Amino acid sequence: MQAYTWIYSLNTPLDEANAQALQADFDQFTSQWKSHGTPVDGLIRLAHGRFVIIQADPAVPRPSGCSIDSLKRAVAQILQHHGLESLDAAYIGYRDAQGHIQFVHFKQLPQLIAKGEIGPDTLVFDHSLDQSDDLSKWEVPLRQSWMSRYLSVKQ
Repeated sequence: MQAYTWIYSLNTPLDEANAQALQADFDQFTSQWKSHGTPVDGLIRLAHGRFVIIQADPAVPRPSGCSIDSLKRAVAQILQHHGLESLDAAYIGYRDAQGHIQFVHFKQLPQLIAKGEIGPDTLVFDHSLDQSDDLSKWEVPLRQSWMSRYLSVKQ
């Protein structure tokens, strides 16, 4: 089965209490999420205390433009209610040398690569997934992502 996938990066890390409250609100939304009056088979989950992952089965029913718009509005409202924001898609998540998740604007990747702070084996979060049930391709070494093109850029 394929699934539509949307991934949002959060501006701040979540603690356990915030994560539970946020998850409860997301669960409430997905229990009522509809496409043309038919329930969408979807789920929203949190990952690593920094990401919101949304998946929907495209078959029962296929999420429509209106249902996708309602999803995006609901995510923004729920995040705002909890004092959170999603980062702009131009920000890339990666694990630093200590394994902590950091974010950087993609235009800064060449400088970080030149300094040796990020390299081919640095784990990055590749949000370019759009229709996949295989999230094992989400956190990958930089060399296996679309960002690998920056490895050849010299500063």
